[in-house]
Formats: sequence, structure tokens, C-alpha cells
Amino acid sequence: MDGQDVKPRKDLLDQTWDFFASVRVTTVLLFLLAVASIGGTLIEQEGMYASNLPPEEYYPQRYGPVLGMLLLRTGMTHAYSSWWYLTLLFLIAAALVICSIERLVPLWRAVYRPNPTPDKEFVRRLRQGFTFPARGEQPLAELAAALRARRYLVIERDGRLYADKGRLGRLGPYITHIGLLFIMIGAGMRAVPGVYLEQYIWVRDGEIVKVPGSDFYVESLGFAVEFYETGQPRSYQTHTRVIDAGGNVVKTETIAMNEPLTVGRVQLYQSSYYAEYGHAEVALVDRQSGAEIDRFTLDLSQPQRAYTVGDYRLQLLAYYPDFTVGEDGRPTTRSSQVNNPGLVLEVTPPDGEPFTTWFFPLYPGMEFDDTTPVRFLTQDVSPVYTSGLQVKKDLGLPVIYLGLIITTAGAFATFYLAHRRFWAFAEGGQVIVGGWTNRNAGSFEREMRQIAHQLDPEQYATESDMEGEER
Repeated sequence: MDGQDVKPRKDLLDQTWDFFASVRVTTVLLFLLAVASIGGTLIEQEGMYASNLPPEEYYPQRYGPVLGMLLLRTGMTHAYSSWWYLTLLFLIAAALVICSIERLVPLWRAVYRPNPTPDKEFVRRLRQGFTFPARGEQPLAELAAALRARRYLVIERDGRLYADKGRLGRLGPYITHIGLLFIMIGAGMRAVPGVYLEQYIWVRDGEIVKVPGSDFYVESLGFAVEFYETGQPRSYQTHTRVIDAGGNVVKTETIAMNEPLTVGRVQLYQSSYYAEYGHAEVALVDRQSGAEIDRFTLDLSQPQRAYTVGDYRLQLLAYYPDFTVGEDGRPTTRSSQVNNPGLVLEVTPPDGEPFTTWFFPLYPGMEFDDTTPVRFLTQDVSPVYTSGLQVKKDLGLPVIYLGLIITTAGAFATFYLAHRRFWAFAEGGQVIVGGWTNRNAGSFEREMRQIAHQLDPEQYATESDMEGEER
């Protein structure tokens, strides 16, 4: 082992740096991010599905009990704000920063601190170049003037010439990296409380609901829907009123499809709706004579606890908005929506003992006891609409837009700005010129031919002259 060079063992920091500087690691991380993003696109995310069911009920119904619970526990139902997605963003950001630093520092030195006096053999070996007669005491002056006229930055030192332009094109990929970092920062801001919100709220006609992520309320003044002849909805909208925390009306506006309501940085989009039975006009009828005693209005979503109908008093004992009979034989409700309302009422006559009876507003003829002195008849049932509004708030969106602008600028610099370089020196009565470009060699060759023709028109023909000779 004596006399042999032994490489020092790298510490953990150096190993971590080398790990993230690997292009292969970055490629794998980008692949995992793409797979996760596809999954988040295919699976309905929390706050974006058109249902008033909570996530723990919706996903098992939508995807099945096993897959639904698996999606909930893995965070796929809120993929873009899950800890593992944000971890992927952080790892990719770290890889981009380390890869950029690893390669940008030497590139920056090569581009912005060029060597104007490289070895002469280097200039001679360049694939593109030309020579022209050295004239006067300053043989490089004509070449310098021609290059400056073409907006080249010219450096003359020790009888040598260096010129270049389009330096920014070499930095295009790193400008793109900066834009990608901004995009990932904007996406990562969604994990900060209060920065991002995408949630459904359901507002019933006449109801006032607190808008999550804000300090204001929204009241539905009425919902309207238009239908095609086929019965499919053509358009629908909600006439709303915005109320601040002090109870003051901020604005009154209609939320329609593709016409959101904007309050500050919060937007409300008309996204869905459903209709249910709202109010029932009910008549109390004497069973023997068939005479109508009086009528009352029954709110089927929130019925009152007590009613006075003529001289009769009604007390609500139980209410089942979606009546059914459970497995134990007892009455229960399938859901909180008004699909099949059933009421248990205690009726107190003006001069008799109170009695208990059932009433089904949608099926008034269905009675469990037809010996009671009075019965109920439903005269009319009016629907009530509940509007589904999607609440959106994303304070990271301007950062993402900035990132997109920077990424576009970086892509433009990468693909459309060519870094062109010239080296020249005088030797043996000739000026020897060599050139290099990182892209679009054909255009660079034409430019070099034009410069050569300008400096030595007898030796170098332009493209138009060559085309004339061919013809």
C-alpha cells in the first residue's frame, strides 16, 4: 500500500451531496412525483367531489369499503397536501438546487470569466474557422470592429482576441430550474394553514353559511335552474348575499356557471345542486264530517316542535326525514336528506284527551290508526334547492405563475439563444480565427462566412455568390 494514493473516506454530508447531485436520483424522484400526480388526478380529491357526505362516508361508497378506506389512510384523497407528496417536492427541490450548484459554478466561470488567450493549437483545431491577411500595426482591429457591429463582446489582450455573445443561453437550463423551484414552493405552500383551500359548501335557499377560510358568510336568496327539453339542466345559478362578521351586507351578486363570486382572495364557484322536498301545505280534517278544520305549513327539513291548528295543538315527538324500518323493527332514517319524511305527532283536541299518531306528508293516505278523530291531508309540497358552491383559495398561485414565467424564459433562453465564441491571433502575416457555438451550427457557419467575406472578399464568397456560380 506504500506509495499508493488512498482516497479519503467521504463523510455523511459529502455522501448526501453526491446522492442528490446524481441525475439518476433526480429522474427517479420525478418519476415518483409523476405517478403520485396521476393518482391524485384520477382519484377525486377531498373538497372537490359534488356530494355533501363527509370523506369517511363518501369514499367507501364511491370506491368500495376496502379501497375507500385504503385511499383515506394513505392520504390519496388529499394527495397534493399529503406529507409524502410534500416530501417528494422537497427532495426534488433539494436535487435541483444541488445539481444546479454542482454544474453551474464551473459553467459560470467558463462563460463569464473566459480565457482570451488559450493555446494556439486549440484555436487551430476548432471545426469552424477562417484566415485572412494581417494588415497594419493592429491586425485584429478589423475583426474586432466587425464583431462589435454584430453585438459581440470583444476582449483584446496580449495580441489575442476573444469575442462572444448569447451567454444567457448557457444559463437557460438553470433559469428553468429556478422557475421549477418557484412552482414547487407555490405548491408546497398549500401545506401552510390558511394558504390553500378547496372545499364544498352546501347552502339551502334562505340559509346563511360561514365560508371556510374566510371571515364572511354567504346567504342564498334563491336558486334557479333551466332545463333542456330532455330534462338535463342547461344552466343554474344562485342569487347570493355576502355578509361580514359584523352582520353588514358586503355585496349582492349572482353566482352562475363559469361566473364565480370573488371576495378578497376567496372565490365561490357554482358547482352543483340538489332539490328536496321543502314545505308542505297540510290540512287538518275532521274524520267523521270530512270538514277542514284549518291548515298549517310544515317545514320538512326543520319542522317546528309545536303547531297550533285551529283549536288543536300539535306536538312533534319524533321526525325521520328519510323514514325506514331498521333491522330491529324500529323506525329510523336512512339519511339526513328529506326523501321520505315521517312524523310522530301528539294531537291535543280542544275538549278531549291527547293522542299520538303518525303522519307521512308524501303519503297522507298511509295511516297506522284510522280511529283518531282527525286526520292530515297534504295539499301541496314545494321543492327547496340546496346549492353546491366550491370555495377556492390559493395564495400560492401567484408564486406558481411567477415560476411558470421564469420557466418559460429559461426554456426560451435554452432553445433560442446560442452562445457563440470567437478566438483569433496573428501569426506569419495571417490572422487565424476559430469559432464555437453550443447550438445551431448552420446559422453560426453562415455568420462566420459573412464575416470572412467582409474581411477578405476575394478569398471568401457569400452564399448569394455561391448560388450564382451554381446557376
